[in-house]
Amino acid sequence: MTVSLEDWQVGPGNRWAYQHVDELVPTVVVSRGTGPVLELAERPLPLDVADPPYLDGLAVLRDGALVLERYANGMEASTLHLSQSVGKSVLGLLVGALRLDPAMAVTELVPELAGSGYDGARVQHLLDMTAAIDFVEDYADFWRYDAACAWHPLAPGVPETILDFLRTIGPAAWAHGERFHYATPNTDLLGIVAERAGGAPLAELIARELWAPMGAERDALLTVDHAGTAAIGGGFCATLRDYARLGEHVRRSRTPGLGEGELARGVQPGATGYGRQWWTIDGRLTAWGIHGQRIAVGERTVVAILSSWPEAEGLEAVHRALVAELS
Repeated sequence: MTVSLEDWQVGPGNRWAYQHVDELVPTVVVSRGTGPVLELAERPLPLDVADPPYLDGLAVLRDGALVLERYANGMEASTLHLSQSVGKSVLGLLVGALRLDPAMAVTELVPELAGSGYDGARVQHLLDMTAAIDFVEDYADFWRYDAACAWHPLAPGVPETILDFLRTIGPAAWAHGERFHYATPNTDLLGIVAERAGGAPLAELIARELWAPMGAERDALLTVDHAGTAAIGGGFCATLRDYARLGEHVRRSRTPGLGEGELARGVQPGATGYGRQWWTIDGRLTAWGIHGQRIAVGERTVVAILSSWPEAEGLEAVHRALVAELS
């Protein structure tokens, strides 16, 4: 099968592409450093659950021990897998670690966006997806933003970098903070804010403040645009076990503010909150990405699912049921 930059995100090409992202788009390494690995004791349980459709990897931790681990579609324990919007939740944790002031004006650190739809927005608005911008998260028409992220071939008249694209986004008809409005550019802009506040590239900040301290076993990858700006809104790649470790890190720390906030009804089935780039779905803190990526964090259990659904959405109910069964 030939996979191109035009079709790698959808089926059937994504069955291969999500495990070979660095062969398709520019990436940088998120180092795990040289510190200790968070060891996962293996205590297999006879959990008789069926694999969900288009599964690539499934891991379950209970009280920090690995009780279930499955791989499919050629994936192995060492394979780095694209997590789509789970990357947003990675950034949410980083922003907390950096202790960025949520009241800071976005244009204080990114003055290039003065006069755009982000003028007047605060860091909090980016964190909670309440920035009032004229951008619709329509996956059928997402290729223009993907082109700016180096995820799709460039076309005449389309911005060539993430920052160039952000400049073109105008204001919405409501005010910042008035309503929940999910938009991936918010997260990529938040990544730029974090870089400038932290004084280092995003991959370096994630490595230093999150990936190494939580005890990741392997380096991760982060996709970048042609100018080197991180596409953290969807471009984080890691192993199944390290995604499970990320969930375990959240389970143990229970960072205040994750998943808090009000949502418009119907945005996500079972969702009751969104805050700091994390969902609350069916009572569990959840990192969620299109095409079937999920980390669900309960009081005792972490469930990590990696997939390559042919379409962006449509099988969420299957994953919700599986998480409930495994928890």
